[in-house]
Amino acid sequence: MKTSYSQSKYRARRYRGERTLGGCLVYAGDDLLDKHLMVHTVSPGGFDWGPDASPERACQLAIALLASAFGVEVAIDDYHLFAENFIRRELSGAEWSIRLQDFRESSFREQYLHRDYPENTAPQPDDVDIETVDLDSITYADELALVRRYDEVLWKKGNTRGNLHRLQEIRLGKHDPAAESLPEQWLSTHGRLRSAAAKRAIAEEFETMGEFAAWACYATTLRTVDHVGESTEERIRSLRPTLIRWFGGEEYIPYYDDNQEMLVRNNNRNIH
Repeated sequence: MKTSYSQSKYRARRYRGERTLGGCLVYAGDDLLDKHLMVHTVSPGGFDWGPDASPERACQLAIALLASAFGVEVAIDDYHLFAENFIRRELSGAEWSIRLQDFRESSFREQYLHRDYPENTAPQPDDVDIETVDLDSITYADELALVRRYDEVLWKKGNTRGNLHRLQEIRLGKHDPAAESLPEQWLSTHGRLRSAAAKRAIAEEFETMGEFAAWACYATTLRTVDHVGESTEERIRSLRPTLIRWFGGEEYIPYYDDNQEMLVRNNNRNIH
């Protein structure tokens, strides 16, 4: 999942914790470890470890350590296991230290996987709805749940948050991908068509993405367009999943009627 989150500014060669009179301090190198509340918020108040640590504070420390070392997705999926089976079981004492290279060893992760399974409070795909969520205030846990729910219809190129914004605008009727122009560059970059003559002919034949997608997905034959032979037709047909993602769902692709030689909407579809 490509997000705007950057591990590099949080990752350090060593992580260490100190329990002081002022509270539990955790360092990434020489700097205090960020709580990573933008990944998933369990305990805004801070960190703790050891058997007497509250589950919430142990979870926030688990999120911060996993996100900085392994990335957002691992942190969201595994933080509850890491908190219960390592943070609260293995980190006992006023001080501890972990090297990044040891932290990332597969044997290290085995210390906390497949033991107890406390609740993971991160949102699940069924908990989020692209049409109602506020994308400007969500955490990365919300973002991951949205990506997993709309995996088959979400455009995957570029930044994930931007693609979610695009899908939301399509679903809310604020953006119509069918009205977008069809540039020859799209056929090269996303369609991966090799024939320059075919790309030029297709771009001249269809002015909009809606016209092109309807033809590519529903026309009985594609060889009525100049320079579209067997191999090019096969390549265009294989674009169906890509076009579904571009349009945010198959129901947003106009229907092509070969008999009338025009684009029509399928009345049986649920058009938003």
